[in-house]
Amino acid sequence: MPEPCDVCGASGMRPFLDVSLIGTRPARVHRCVACGFRQVRPRLTVAEIKTLYPSDYFDSASPVGYTDYAREFQRRLREGYFLARWLGRLQPQGRLLDVGCALGFLLAGLKRSGWRVEGVDASAFAAYYARTRFDVAVTCATLEETAFPDGAFDVIIQKDLLEHVADPRQHLDETHRLLRPGGWLRLVTPNGEANLRPLVAAAGAPGGRPPVLDQGHLSFFSRGHLVRLFDECGFRCRRMRTIGISRGLTALGRLPGQARFVRRVPPMPVTARPDEAVLDAGDTGAQFRRLAECIDRDIASRCSWLRSWTPYYHYHRVMKRLDALPAWCEVGYDFDCLVQKQ
Repeated sequence: MPEPCDVCGASGMRPFLDVSLIGTRPARVHRCVACGFRQVRPRLTVAEIKTLYPSDYFDSASPVGYTDYAREFQRRLREGYFLARWLGRLQPQGRLLDVGCALGFLLAGLKRSGWRVEGVDASAFAAYYARTRFDVAVTCATLEETAFPDGAFDVIIQKDLLEHVADPRQHLDETHRLLRPGGWLRLVTPNGEANLRPLVAAAGAPGGRPPVLDQGHLSFFSRGHLVRLFDECGFRCRRMRTIGISRGLTALGRLPGQARFVRRVPPMPVTARPDEAVLDAGDTGAQFRRLAECIDRDIASRCSWLRSWTPYYHYHRVMKRLDALPAWCEVGYDFDCLVQKQ
Protein backbone atom coordinates (compact mmCIF):
# COMPACT_ATOMS: atom_id res chain seq x y z
CA MET A 1 0.00 0.00 0.00
CA PRO A 2 1.30 3.51 -0.77
CA GLU A 3 2.47 5.49 2.24
CA PRO A 4 0.13 8.25 3.45
CA CYS A 5 0.79 11.97 3.10
CA ASP A 6 3.36 13.24 5.61
CA VAL A 7 1.27 16.31 6.38
CA CYS A 8 -2.38 15.25 6.58
CA GLY A 9 -2.14 11.44 6.63
CA ALA A 10 -4.44 10.96 3.63
CA SER A 11 -3.72 8.01 1.35
CA GLY A 12 -4.26 9.83 -1.94
CA MET A 13 -0.77 10.71 -3.20
CA ARG A 14 -1.08 10.99 -7.00
CA PRO A 15 1.63 11.45 -9.68
CA PHE A 16 2.19 15.14 -10.39
CA LEU A 17 5.52 15.77 -12.18
CA ASP A 18 8.26 13.63 -13.71
CA VAL A 19 11.74 14.92 -12.83
CA SER A 20 15.27 13.61 -12.59
CA LEU A 21 17.78 13.72 -9.75
CA ILE A 22 21.38 14.66 -10.51
CA GLY A 23 20.56 14.77 -14.19
CA THR A 24 20.04 11.07 -14.85
CA ARG A 25 18.01 9.33 -12.20
CA PRO A 26 14.27 9.40 -12.95
CA ALA A 27 11.94 10.37 -10.11
CA ARG A 28 8.37 11.47 -9.74
CA VAL A 29 6.83 14.19 -7.58
CA HIS A 30 3.46 13.13 -6.16
CA ARG A 31 0.69 15.41 -4.91
CA CYS A 32 -1.71 14.76 -2.03
CA VAL A 33 -5.29 15.12 -3.26
CA ALA A 34 -6.42 16.17 0.23
CA CYS A 35 -3.95 18.90 1.26
CA GLY A 36 -1.84 19.53 -1.86
CA PHE A 37 1.51 18.55 -0.29
CA ARG A 38 4.02 17.50 -2.94
CA GLN A 39 6.88 15.09 -2.45
CA VAL A 40 9.14 12.72 -4.36
CA ARG A 41 7.74 9.20 -4.02
CA PRO A 42 8.69 6.45 -3.48
CA ARG A 43 10.86 7.76 -0.68
CA LEU A 44 14.60 7.61 -1.10
CA THR A 45 16.56 5.54 1.40
CA VAL A 46 19.26 7.17 3.52
CA ALA A 47 21.92 5.60 1.28
CA GLU A 48 20.21 6.97 -1.83
CA ILE A 49 19.94 10.45 -0.31
CA LYS A 50 23.66 10.48 0.47
CA THR A 51 24.49 9.77 -3.18
CA LEU A 52 22.84 13.12 -4.02
CA TYR A 53 25.68 14.94 -2.22
CA PRO A 54 29.01 13.71 -3.59
CA SER A 55 32.00 16.03 -3.46
CA ASP A 56 30.90 17.21 -6.94
CA TYR A 57 27.96 18.93 -5.24
CA PHE A 58 30.37 21.50 -3.77
CA ASP A 59 32.50 21.91 -6.91
CA SER A 60 31.83 25.16 -8.76
CA ALA A 61 32.94 23.48 -11.99
CA SER A 62 30.43 20.65 -11.62
CA PRO A 63 27.14 20.67 -13.57
CA VAL A 64 25.20 19.63 -10.45
CA GLY A 65 24.65 20.87 -6.93
CA TYR A 66 25.16 24.34 -5.50
CA THR A 67 27.73 26.41 -7.36
CA ASP A 68 28.29 29.52 -5.25
CA TYR A 69 29.83 28.33 -1.98
CA ALA A 70 32.70 30.81 -2.32
CA ARG A 71 30.31 33.75 -2.07
CA GLU A 72 28.27 31.89 0.55
CA PHE A 73 31.21 32.09 2.95
CA GLN A 74 30.83 35.80 3.69
CA ARG A 75 27.04 35.54 3.70
CA ARG A 76 27.15 32.91 6.43
CA LEU A 77 29.72 34.83 8.49
CA ARG A 78 27.37 37.82 8.36
CA GLU A 79 24.45 35.61 9.38
CA GLY A 80 26.56 34.21 12.22
CA TYR A 81 27.28 37.73 13.49
CA PHE A 82 23.59 38.46 14.08
CA LEU A 83 22.80 34.93 15.24
CA ALA A 84 25.52 35.19 17.89
CA ARG A 85 23.92 38.39 19.19
CA TRP A 86 20.54 36.64 19.38
CA LEU A 87 22.11 33.70 21.23
CA GLY A 88 23.68 36.10 23.72
CA ARG A 89 20.26 37.54 24.49
CA LEU A 90 18.92 34.03 25.14
CA GLN A 91 21.68 33.02 27.54
CA PRO A 92 25.47 33.46 27.86
CA GLN A 93 26.26 29.83 27.03
CA GLY A 94 24.46 26.89 25.51
CA ARG A 95 24.67 24.12 22.97
CA LEU A 96 23.76 24.65 19.31
CA LEU A 97 23.43 22.14 16.46
CA ASP A 98 23.50 23.15 12.79
CA VAL A 99 21.79 20.36 10.82
CA GLY A 100 22.77 20.28 7.17
CA CYS A 101 25.74 22.50 8.01
CA ALA A 102 27.38 21.97 4.58
CA LEU A 103 30.94 23.35 4.62
CA GLY A 104 30.61 24.75 8.15
CA PHE A 105 30.62 28.45 7.29
CA LEU A 106 27.90 29.36 9.81
CA LEU A 107 29.61 27.33 12.53
CA ALA A 108 32.82 29.24 11.81
CA GLY A 109 30.92 32.49 12.35
CA LEU A 110 29.62 31.25 15.70
CA LYS A 111 32.85 29.98 17.23
CA ARG A 112 33.32 33.14 19.31
CA SER A 113 29.71 33.26 20.50
CA GLY A 114 30.49 31.55 23.81
CA TRP A 115 28.23 28.66 22.82
CA ARG A 116 29.26 25.09 22.09
CA VAL A 117 28.51 24.65 18.39
CA GLU A 118 28.32 21.40 16.44
CA GLY A 119 27.19 20.31 12.99
CA VAL A 120 25.64 17.38 11.13
CA ASP A 121 25.78 16.84 7.38
CA ALA A 122 25.19 13.83 5.13
CA SER A 123 28.14 14.74 2.87
CA ALA A 124 31.50 13.22 3.80
CA PHE A 125 33.32 16.00 1.97
CA ALA A 126 31.36 18.74 3.72
CA ALA A 127 32.15 17.23 7.12
CA TYR A 128 35.83 16.95 6.15
CA TYR A 129 36.01 20.57 5.03
CA ALA A 130 34.30 21.95 8.14
CA ARG A 131 36.51 19.94 10.47
CA THR A 132 39.81 20.67 8.73
CA ARG A 133 39.22 24.35 7.94
CA PHE A 134 37.32 25.59 11.00
CA ASP A 135 38.10 23.01 13.70
CA VAL A 136 34.43 22.41 14.48
CA ALA A 137 32.75 19.15 15.46
CA VAL A 138 30.75 17.86 12.50
CA THR A 139 29.17 14.41 12.26
CA CYS A 140 28.79 12.85 8.81
CA ALA A 141 25.24 11.50 9.07
CA THR A 142 21.61 12.40 8.81
CA LEU A 143 20.01 13.73 11.98
CA GLU A 144 18.10 10.48 12.38
CA GLU A 145 21.38 8.51 12.35
CA THR A 146 22.99 10.49 15.17
CA ALA A 147 22.83 9.27 18.75
CA PHE A 148 22.44 12.54 20.63
CA PRO A 149 20.56 12.21 23.94
CA ASP A 150 17.13 13.70 24.63
CA GLY A 151 17.15 17.46 25.22
CA ALA A 152 20.81 17.79 24.24
CA PHE A 153 20.51 21.19 22.52
CA ASP A 154 19.24 24.65 23.36
CA VAL A 155 19.04 25.77 19.71
CA ILE A 156 18.92 23.84 16.44
CA ILE A 157 19.50 25.51 13.06
CA GLN A 158 18.08 23.99 9.89
CA LYS A 159 18.65 26.25 6.90
CA ASP A 160 17.59 24.77 3.55
CA LEU A 161 17.39 21.30 5.08
CA LEU A 162 13.79 20.14 5.61
CA GLU A 163 13.19 19.87 1.86
CA HIS A 164 16.09 17.38 1.60
CA VAL A 165 14.97 14.78 4.16
CA ALA A 166 13.06 11.60 3.30
CA ASP A 167 10.34 11.99 5.96
CA PRO A 168 9.76 15.57 7.18
CA ARG A 169 7.40 14.60 10.00
CA GLN A 170 9.79 12.01 11.38
CA HIS A 171 12.61 14.53 11.05
CA LEU A 172 10.73 17.19 13.03
CA ASP A 173 9.84 14.63 15.70
CA GLU A 174 13.55 13.84 16.07
CA THR A 175 14.37 17.55 16.19
CA HIS A 176 11.78 17.96 18.96
CA ARG A 177 13.37 15.11 20.92
CA LEU A 178 16.83 16.67 20.75
CA LEU A 179 15.73 20.11 21.97
CA ARG A 180 15.47 20.89 25.66
CA PRO A 181 12.04 22.06 26.88
CA GLY A 182 11.57 25.61 25.59
CA GLY A 183 14.43 25.18 23.09
CA TRP A 184 14.41 26.96 19.74
CA LEU A 185 14.41 25.81 16.13
CA ARG A 186 15.37 28.31 13.44
CA LEU A 187 14.36 26.89 10.07
CA VAL A 188 14.44 28.12 6.47
CA THR A 189 12.89 26.08 3.66
CA PRO A 190 11.77 26.97 0.13
CA ASN A 191 8.26 28.02 -0.77
CA GLY A 192 7.20 24.80 -2.50
CA GLU A 193 5.14 26.57 -5.15
CA ALA A 194 8.00 28.88 -6.12
CA ASN A 195 10.35 25.90 -6.13
CA LEU A 196 8.19 23.76 -8.42
CA ARG A 197 6.45 26.15 -10.78
CA PRO A 198 9.51 26.74 -13.04
CA LEU A 199 9.93 22.96 -13.33
CA VAL A 200 6.27 22.50 -14.21
CA ALA A 201 6.64 25.14 -16.93
CA ALA A 202 9.80 23.47 -18.25
CA ALA A 203 8.15 20.05 -18.28
CA GLY A 204 5.56 21.41 -20.70
CA ALA A 205 8.20 22.34 -23.28
CA PRO A 206 8.09 20.00 -26.32
CA GLY A 207 10.89 17.47 -26.74
CA GLY A 208 12.69 18.28 -23.51
CA ARG A 209 14.09 15.93 -20.88
CA PRO A 210 12.42 15.91 -17.45
CA PRO A 211 13.50 18.96 -15.42
CA VAL A 212 16.27 18.40 -12.90
CA LEU A 213 15.97 18.53 -9.11
CA ASP A 214 19.75 18.83 -9.05
CA GLN A 215 19.98 20.24 -5.51
CA GLY A 216 18.19 17.22 -4.07
CA HIS A 217 14.89 18.77 -2.96
CA LEU A 218 12.41 16.03 -2.10
CA SER A 219 9.49 17.87 -0.41
CA PHE A 220 7.64 21.07 -1.32
CA PHE A 221 5.82 22.96 1.43
CA SER A 222 3.18 25.66 1.63
CA ARG A 223 2.78 27.86 4.69
CA GLY A 224 -0.19 25.76 5.80
CA HIS A 225 1.83 22.53 5.57
CA LEU A 226 4.58 23.95 7.77
CA VAL A 227 2.18 25.36 10.35
CA ARG A 228 0.44 22.00 10.66
CA LEU A 229 3.66 20.03 10.93
CA PHE A 230 5.06 22.38 13.59
CA ASP A 231 1.90 22.18 15.65
CA GLU A 232 1.49 18.40 15.46
CA CYS A 233 5.19 17.77 16.15
CA GLY A 234 5.10 19.75 19.38
CA PHE A 235 6.33 23.20 18.34
CA ARG A 236 4.82 26.65 18.67
CA CYS A 237 5.51 28.95 15.72
CA ARG A 238 6.74 32.26 17.11
CA ARG A 239 7.46 33.94 13.78
CA MET A 240 7.12 33.03 10.12
CA ARG A 241 7.76 35.24 7.13
CA THR A 242 8.32 34.81 3.43
CA ILE A 243 11.69 36.13 2.20
CA GLY A 244 13.28 36.73 -1.20
CA ILE A 245 10.26 38.52 -2.66
CA SER A 246 11.66 39.50 -6.06
CA ARG A 247 13.20 36.06 -6.52
CA GLY A 248 9.95 34.41 -5.52
CA LEU A 249 7.86 36.51 -7.88
CA THR A 250 10.23 35.60 -10.71
CA ALA A 251 10.04 31.88 -9.91
CA LEU A 252 6.24 32.10 -9.74
CA GLY A 253 6.17 33.63 -13.22
CA ARG A 254 4.88 37.03 -12.10
CA LEU A 255 8.13 38.71 -13.17
CA PRO A 256 10.19 37.81 -16.28
CA GLY A 257 13.06 35.33 -16.00
CA GLN A 258 11.37 32.18 -14.69
CA ALA A 259 13.46 29.96 -17.00
CA ARG A 260 16.66 30.74 -15.08
CA PHE A 261 15.43 28.54 -12.23
CA VAL A 262 15.55 25.47 -14.49
CA ARG A 263 19.05 24.08 -14.58
CA ARG A 264 20.28 22.36 -17.71
CA VAL A 265 22.78 19.58 -17.07
CA PRO A 266 24.28 16.99 -19.42
CA PRO A 267 23.06 13.38 -19.12
CA MET A 268 26.01 12.19 -17.03
CA PRO A 269 26.00 10.04 -13.87
CA VAL A 270 27.32 11.68 -10.72
CA THR A 271 27.83 9.31 -7.78
CA ALA A 272 29.73 9.33 -4.54
CA ARG A 273 33.38 8.41 -5.02
CA PRO A 274 34.50 5.11 -3.47
CA ASP A 275 37.04 6.92 -1.26
CA GLU A 276 34.47 9.33 0.22
CA ALA A 277 33.22 6.83 2.78
CA VAL A 278 36.82 5.97 3.64
CA LEU A 279 37.72 9.60 4.15
CA ASP A 280 35.02 10.08 6.75
CA ALA A 281 36.82 7.45 8.81
CA GLY A 282 39.97 9.58 8.86
CA ASP A 283 41.75 9.26 5.50
CA THR A 284 42.50 12.72 4.07
CA GLY A 285 42.17 11.55 0.46
CA ALA A 286 43.83 13.27 -2.48
CA GLN A 287 40.52 14.11 -4.14
CA PHE A 288 39.12 15.83 -1.06
CA ARG A 289 42.33 17.77 -0.50
CA ARG A 290 42.32 19.05 -4.08
CA LEU A 291 38.70 20.16 -3.94
CA ALA A 292 39.14 21.76 -0.51
CA GLU A 293 42.14 23.72 -1.77
CA CYS A 294 40.13 24.81 -4.82
CA ILE A 295 37.33 26.07 -2.55
CA ASP A 296 39.91 27.88 -0.40
CA ARG A 297 41.19 29.69 -3.50
CA ASP A 298 37.66 30.53 -4.65
CA ILE A 299 36.82 31.99 -1.24
CA ALA A 300 40.02 34.05 -1.17
CA SER A 301 39.33 35.43 -4.65
CA ARG A 302 35.68 36.26 -3.92
CA CYS A 303 36.07 37.78 -0.46
CA SER A 304 35.47 41.51 -0.34
CA TRP A 305 36.55 43.91 2.38
CA LEU A 306 33.24 45.73 2.01
CA ARG A 307 31.23 42.59 2.73
CA SER A 308 33.40 42.03 5.84
CA TRP A 309 32.75 45.53 7.19
CA THR A 310 30.40 45.59 10.19
CA PRO A 311 28.42 48.65 8.98
CA TYR A 312 27.77 46.74 5.75
CA TYR A 313 26.35 43.89 7.84
CA HIS A 314 23.76 46.26 9.28
CA TYR A 315 23.00 47.83 5.91
CA HIS A 316 22.48 44.41 4.36
CA ARG A 317 20.24 43.37 7.26
CA VAL A 318 17.99 46.37 6.67
CA MET A 319 17.76 45.56 2.97
CA LYS A 320 16.89 41.93 3.71
CA ARG A 321 14.08 43.04 6.00
CA LEU A 322 12.68 45.09 3.14
CA ASP A 323 12.71 41.93 1.02
CA ALA A 324 10.35 40.06 3.38
CA LEU A 325 6.60 39.89 3.92
CA PRO A 326 4.25 38.06 6.30
CA ALA A 327 4.18 34.35 5.47
CA TRP A 328 0.50 34.36 4.48
CA CYS A 329 1.49 36.28 1.32
CA GLU A 330 3.40 33.20 0.03
CA VAL A 331 5.16 35.12 -2.72
CA GLY A 332 8.75 34.90 -1.47
CA TYR A 333 11.17 32.18 -2.47
CA ASP A 334 11.68 30.89 1.08
CA PHE A 335 9.87 30.61 4.40
CA ASP A 336 11.87 31.83 7.42
CA CYS A 337 10.53 30.26 10.63
CA LEU A 338 11.34 30.64 14.32
CA VAL A 339 9.63 27.96 16.41
CA GLN A 340 9.89 26.86 20.02
CA LYS A 341 9.51 23.45 21.62
CA GLN A 342 6.38 23.35 23.72
